[in-house]
Amino acid sequence: MAYFGMPTNVWVGVVDTGWVCSGTCGDVPTGSPGSSNSGGQPSRTQGDIDRGNAAAESFMRSHKFNKPRIAQAVCTEASDNKHSNIKRSTTKEYWSTYLGGIVNHQSLKDFFSITDSQYSSNCDEWFRTYVNLPFHKVLVFAYERNIIDITGYWAISLSTLSRAEAKRFGLEACENSHRINKMESFTCSILFGNNVIVNKDYLALAKMSDDEYIKALSNYVNQALEVTLSQSELGDFFK
Repeated sequence: MAYFGMPTNVWVGVVDTGWVCSGTCGDVPTGSPGSSNSGGQPSRTQGDIDRGNAAAESFMRSHKFNKPRIAQAVCTEASDNKHSNIKRSTTKEYWSTYLGGIVNHQSLKDFFSITDSQYSSNCDEWFRTYVNLPFHKVLVFAYERNIIDITGYWAISLSTLSRAEAKRFGLEACENSHRINKMESFTCSILFGNNVIVNKDYLALAKMSDDEYIKALSNYVNQALEVTLSQSELGDFFK
């Protein structure tokens, strides 16, 4: 199993939460954040608002206010231990409630405990940053055969335009990173979208009864082992 280290081109720094205006905001177009319509101006119609919003979006694009960003972290602990170093603290009943689908400060550790994976505390501050970031954001991870067979790639993708763009940018960055590392078998996936847990395979695993969970986890492990053995046998064949 391959593990990704911290790249040299990660994004760090202050996050732009939108346009920050001083005084009258200069040439920011009508209808955009920070502009106003005071001083006896006639009331604007919906058409005026739509045209203003379109102008604002065009202005933002042409002036490159929206710059999707990516921030990677090393969340997977390299270990020979076959079980997670994080004890599961949630029940299947919890995952059937509204709160079960909402991201909180323990959500990433929950993932590692439920998928029986090794978590690195180096990721604590990075994930706190994700939780506190404004929209639009997604958390991307990658796996080989299934969601417990993670490659070690973890990243936050952030866009000031839309969640769809954050998702697209995040998945592209993940795929490019794996190709650069010459990994041919991998799947890049979204775990969290804004403050919602969106990965269906993970949610299904979390909602299983104890017996179902043990059986599913065993099947996942066997799938990963089958791939490992097949690759080993293939390597022996070409020696």
